[in-house]
Amino acid sequence: MKNLFIYISLLIVTFSVCSCGKLHTFNDTITLNRNDKIPYGTYVAYQLLQKEFPHARIETNRYAPAEWRNLTSDSAKQVLIIITKTFEPSEQDLDYLTGFVQKGNYVFISALQYTRNAVKFFNLASQRHFNYYGLALGVHSPFNPFDSVTVQLDSALFQQPLSWNYPGADFANEFLKTDSAFTYHLGYASNDLPNLVAINSIDGRFFIHSAPFTFTNFFLLYENNRQYLEKLMSLFPSDAKKIVWDEYFLNHYYNQRPQKKQGLLSVILKYDNFRWAFWVALLLLSLCLITEVKRRQRIIPVYAKPENDSLEFVTTIGRLYYEKADHKNLADKLTQYFLDYVRNRYKVATSAINDAFVQQLAAKSGKPSDDIMQLVDAMHAINLSGAITQNQLMDYYRLLEKFYTSP
Repeated sequence: MKNLFIYISLLIVTFSVCSCGKLHTFNDTITLNRNDKIPYGTYVAYQLLQKEFPHARIETNRYAPAEWRNLTSDSAKQVLIIITKTFEPSEQDLDYLTGFVQKGNYVFISALQYTRNAVKFFNLASQRHFNYYGLALGVHSPFNPFDSVTVQLDSALFQQPLSWNYPGADFANEFLKTDSAFTYHLGYASNDLPNLVAINSIDGRFFIHSAPFTFTNFFLLYENNRQYLEKLMSLFPSDAKKIVWDEYFLNHYYNQRPQKKQGLLSVILKYDNFRWAFWVALLLLSLCLITEVKRRQRIIPVYAKPENDSLEFVTTIGRLYYEKADHKNLADKLTQYFLDYVRNRYKVATSAINDAFVQQLAAKSGKPSDDIMQLVDAMHAINLSGAITQNQLMDYYRLLEKFYTSP
C-alpha cells in the first residue's frame, strides 16, 4: 500500500511538470460553436441571447428544416439564427425556410460563403478575400495580431455608435450585387460594400449577413463590440416567443466530407501534456500491478445463511404437550395466547371475561358476538375443569382458529 501512494505521488508530480513545460498559445481555430470559449467560438453570443430576449425560450436546432423538432411553420414570432462558415442549403431547405418566414417568422443567416443554391435564391453575389480558402475550408486561420477589421451599420436605421472594429482575423465578406427590388441594406464593411441585407417575405423577414466573426468571443469581448450584437438583435421583435440557435448548417457542410474516425485514446494522445501523462500513468500502474500481485488478505470463509428455527421450535413444543396428553395445560397456553392477542390487537381489557368483554370485542374486531360468546363459554368450561379430553381440546382449537381467520 505504501508503494501505491509513492506511485500516485510521482504521477501527480510528473503530470504537473508536463503541464507547466509548455506555454499557452493563442488558439486561432475558427469553430463558431456555441459551446467553445476559445477566441473564435460563439459561447458569449449564445449566452447573451437570454438577456436580449428575457421572455423568449432559447433553444438549439440540429435537424434539417424538413425534420425540425422545435420549430413549426404554423406559429409566428419565432427567430432562427444560423451562424456558419458555409451556408449550403438544398432547394428543399430553402423552400422550408421560405414557408417558415412567410408565416411571420425571422431567419438570420451569417456565413462567409453562400453556395450556388443560396446565391441564386437570394439573388446575391459576394467577393472572395485573400484568406478566403484558409478560413472557410481550413482548421486554423492565418491570424495577424496587427490586422484590424471594421463593420458598420446604416445610419438611417440605427442610432450611434455605428462602427466597430477588432484586431482579429478578417473572417468576413461583402456583397458585390444585391437585388434592390426586394432587398435593402442594413450594414456595411470598411469599404462601404454591404455585408448585411434584409429580404421581406409577406409577414416575416430574411437577414443575410456575411461577417460571422462578429458573433465570436474575440469580437464581442473586445472593447464595446457587444453593442453590435445588441443592435442586430433589435431587428427581431422584442416579444419573440422562441429564439433558436441553429447547429445543422454549421455541422452539415463538414459532415459531408469524409473524416477519419477518432477514438477517445487518439484525442488524449493528440496533446503533448496528456500524452506524457498517459504514458507515465500507464508505466506506474504497470509497476504497481507487478509489485502488488501477491494477495495480502487471507481468504474470507463462507458462512451459511442463518436459518429461521422458530416454526420448528413451536412444532416440537406442541408435539411434546400432545404426546404427554396434558390437554388441559395446552388449552391454558392457547387461552393465554388468545388473551394476549386481544389485548395487543384490539386494545380490549381481559381482566374480566364477561358479557361486556364479548360486546366490546365484537364491536372492535367486527366478528359475530355469538361466535365470541361460544368461544368464551368454552374458555370458562376449560378453566373450571381439572382435565379435558382430546376432543374438547380440538373443539376449543377450532373455535380459536375460526376467530383468527374469519374476516
